[in-house]
Amino acid sequence: MLECLVKPGCEGGGVSGEGLVGCWREPPYVYCFYDRKVTQLVVAHLASKGFHVTGRYEINYDQWQRLPPQCVTVGPFRILCASPFDNELSAHSLDIIVQPGLVFGSGMHPTTQLCLNLLARVFAPESMKTVVDVGTGTGILALAAARLGAQRVLALDVNPLATQEAAANVRKNRLEHQVLVVTANSLDAIGNFGELLLLNLEWPNLRAVLRTDGWKRFPWVICSGYLQSQTQPLECVFLETHTLHSHAVQEDWAASFWTRSPSCP
Repeated sequence: MLECLVKPGCEGGGVSGEGLVGCWREPPYVYCFYDRKVTQLVVAHLASKGFHVTGRYEINYDQWQRLPPQCVTVGPFRILCASPFDNELSAHSLDIIVQPGLVFGSGMHPTTQLCLNLLARVFAPESMKTVVDVGTGTGILALAAARLGAQRVLALDVNPLATQEAAANVRKNRLEHQVLVVTANSLDAIGNFGELLLLNLEWPNLRAVLRTDGWKRFPWVICSGYLQSQTQPLECVFLETHTLHSHAVQEDWAASFWTRSPSCP
């Protein structure tokens, strides 16, 4: 893996090269993954695209992505992590095929499992007809909402690699008619769409979203990506507009389900 600093004003697009698996963007850095030793020719190509290599790392895939066995049960969901299971999938089941690549969302992380369990417990298809999943990663939570009966789900991620992998997982699950994957960095991009909001984000990104007003209009919010020790500052923000309905903890990670307060305009 190469850690690259992208020059200001340079989009850093069009990256290619022998062995390139994909690029993970965390502005102002981009992490380029290769399945073989990187040559100086590759480094020169990156430089021509505005990438300055600041670090080189050798890691095994299982160090980057915590993979489940071929099948793991989380609440009522059965997460299938291999394409040979495709033929088993029923349109009316709670099976979810996830083919993880480089992005987050294999179904093994505690925050993902907390969200899946909360979602299964509180989802009400008669009222939560539209769902927005911010930071969708592999799309696992968006797919779960669709399996539970959401009519339309928008799966958002700022990372083009994530939306590429999420869209592939939507196709694997044959849920194109319910789930739309969009590359976007703000809830402003979707207008007033959505009744249930799913926020499972790393703590810095979660705080950034909560500093905006876009999330406050949602009648229901499932939130995770924070440690139990970070619960108090998060609740202080939510309690301005929402009421805490449920709270859960797993391995020091926390998740919560919020309903919009009737007194809020």
